Amino acid sequence: IPGPVEVSDEVLSAMSSPVVAHYGPEWTEIYDETLSLARRVFLTKSNDMFLIPGSGSAGLDAGLGSLVEGNRKVLVPINGWFGRRLRNIASTHSNDVHVVDFELGEPVDVGVIDDYLADRPDVEVLAATHCETSTGVENPVEELGKVCSRHDVLLIVDAVSSLGGSRVKTDEWGVDICVTASQKGLEAPPGLALVSVSPEAWDVIEGTPDPGWYLNLKVWKKFASDWASWHPFPVTMAVNNVLALKQSLTRILEEGLEERFQRHEEVTDFLRESLRNLGFTLFVGNDYRSTTVTSVEADSRFEVEELREYLEDEHSIKIAGGLGDLEGKLFRIGHMGPGASYDSILPLLFGMGKYLREVGE
Repeated sequence: IPGPVEVSDEVLSAMSSPVVAHYGPEWTEIYDETLSLARRVFLTKSNDMFLIPGSGSAGLDAGLGSLVEGNRKVLVPINGWFGRRLRNIASTHSNDVHVVDFELGEPVDVGVIDDYLADRPDVEVLAATHCETSTGVENPVEELGKVCSRHDVLLIVDAVSSLGGSRVKTDEWGVDICVTASQKGLEAPPGLALVSVSPEAWDVIEGTPDPGWYLNLKVWKKFASDWASWHPFPVTMAVNNVLALKQSLTRILEEGLEERFQRHEEVTDFLRESLRNLGFTLFVGNDYRSTTVTSVEADSRFEVEELREYLEDEHSIKIAGGLGDLEGKLFRIGHMGPGASYDSILPLLFGMGKYLREVGE
């Protein structure tokens, strides 16, 4: 499934460490080390990195709310379920949210966004998904960053299902707010949102009305500054989640980011070719396929739910179904973190092949 992923024994061991206080110099050192590791995986030098107890959606709510509260004009390109979620979150903070819709299974068209921003110079923020988890499309964030820079628009990116498994070059691509979560490409248990913020975004955030308290990045930054050596966050930190994340980030960097990205790409291409050989139709073309999620169309040979139940009951393998308009029309395979390995993919392919033989293929 596209998360949460299985985690290593080392990460589980860190998660089960004795509970410690979330304040004081000893804990602050651990917390700061974790932030430093996260910056390296985000490929950012920003000093403003936050670990927020909650899901990836909490991080997106914090980023969007802190940036657009008070009816700042926002553009959201939508090509799937999680693009719509970005729109929904933005709409709770601003009454001036605009969308450009694209076909499901197709990437965001950078030229269309460029033209839109040229015609509407009052747009201040663009909010986009990187990997659209509902379809397995990887949107062209690098190119969107160039367009945003040209039009002086801030860019916030949902990298929840991509970062850690796909290249996300936060600084180089001009991503002003980058959000991910612990339970997917970062290979840790669910429970933490990670948010990086650029200096340019802070200039805007400082002049934005408060979106609340808990998910207000100004509050988080004040504690990170004023209480840096003792309690650099405004709430009780999920200490065991941080310990697990620290261990997982260490493992990721030990593997090497480029080696890790290549592993995900190789496994993705092997999986896609193997699925074609089994007669399946892939929902997304090669040029914009995600390296963490693959979607496969349903066809006359099987029902999606029957295939999912068979794999779980007979092979102890979980795959995900479609979301929203795509429910029953496709299934999704997650191959991020430990799932991006032949040891994970080969048993899945064996089980799918056996299922097709049993239903008469």
